[in-house]
Amino acid sequence: MKLPPTILVQEDDFHNAWARAVRYVLRDGLKITIGDASEPKPIRDACVLFELTGDAIRQIEDRELHPQFPFQHIDPYCEEFTREYLTQYVEKPEQERFSYLYFERLVVYGDGDLDQIVPLRECLATQIDTGIASNRDQVITWQADADLGSASPPCLQRIWIRYLGDQSVEVHLTWRSRDLYTAWQANIVAIIDMLNREVIHPNNCRIVKLTDYADSLHIYESDSDGARRVKLLPASPQKQKGLWEY
Repeated sequence: MKLPPTILVQEDDFHNAWARAVRYVLRDGLKITIGDASEPKPIRDACVLFELTGDAIRQIEDRELHPQFPFQHIDPYCEEFTREYLTQYVEKPEQERFSYLYFERLVVYGDGDLDQIVPLRECLATQIDTGIASNRDQVITWQADADLGSASPPCLQRIWIRYLGDQSVEVHLTWRSRDLYTAWQANIVAIIDMLNREVIHPNNCRIVKLTDYADSLHIYESDSDGARRVKLLPASPQKQKGLWEY
C-alpha cells in the first residue's frame, strides 16, 4: 500500500516554489479520489510544507504570479480580503454569497461579534513593545458547529505570526486542503496582502519568512495535462550576478 508522501519545499523564488511543488506532486503524489459519490474527484495528493524567504516574499508582496499559473486575475481576488468588499458582500442575498469568505471568517467570527484581526495586530504591537516574542498569536477560520460534516468547509485553517526582532515577522499558514495547480499562488498573495495591510505594516514591520503547510495539497486529474507543462523559471540576471558575487 502506497502512503501519501510528505514533501518539503524550501525556496527564495515564489514561482519556482510553485513549479517545484507541481512537479513533486505529479511525480510522487498519492492517487486518490476525494469528494462524494455524486461528484468523485480523482487527484494526486501530498502533505507539503513550504519555507519561503528572501526574494519570494518580495514577489508575493508585488503580486507576481508564475506566467503558467492558471488564475491571473489577482487584483479582484485581493479585493475579497478587504473590509470595503466585505461591507458590500454581507448585504447580498444569501443565494448570491459563497459558502464562506476567508476574510469574513477572520473578522466576523462565530456569531459575528469577534474581529480576530484587530487583536492580532495589537498582540504584535505588544511583542514589539516588550521585546518578548510570543508563540500564542493566531487567528482561525474553523467553526466546528458549522463546518463538521459540511460539504464545503474552509480550506485555510489558521494564521500564526511571531515577532523576530528588528521589525521582522514570520508568518505560518495552515490548510486542511489546497488546490495546488489553480489556487496556491493566488491564496498566498491575497492573504499576505491582507496581513500586511491589517497587521504587519501598521506595526512598521516586514515579513521575512513564510511557512505554508497543507495537509492535502493536490492536483486534480482534470488539470494534470496543464500541470505537466509547468516549467521552472530561470533566475534573473540580477539574481545570477548576486549568486556569483557570494
